[in-house]
Amino acid sequence: MPYRGECLCGAVNFELQGEPFHYVICHCKNCKQAGGGAFMANAFFKLQEVKVTAGVDFIKTYSDFKTKSGNAISRSFCSNCGSSLFIAPAAGNITIVQASNVDGSENWVPKKEFFAEQRCKWVKEITFQPKKSKL
Repeated sequence: MPYRGECLCGAVNFELQGEPFHYVICHCKNCKQAGGGAFMANAFFKLQEVKVTAGVDFIKTYSDFKTKSGNAISRSFCSNCGSSLFIAPAAGNITIVQASNVDGSENWVPKKEFFAEQRCKWVKEITFQPKKSKL
């Protein structure tokens, strides 16, 4: 099932093919600052599963070197409304999509938390997707 997403102002539109292969909640300072909230919900897709369908000229990207690992990531956002859109790790063929921009993402269940030690004190425990048993 293809998913559709857009930034807040609607200038940037995109499609996602299939389900995210990984879905996490990140509490790192950078994600909180980039997303403007207590955490960021990050859905991982293969590069070829993400297609910008409108507004590519509105997408601006910057290199975030302030990561805990020291490896730069590219963060993309809409230059019109400021919505955080995508993260591209330097070492991969993946695109991390900000789930809040995707229609239907409310049905996805996170598999993990990153940087839980940086979780805001008022954020309660998050229910994760149960691991599939290996038979």
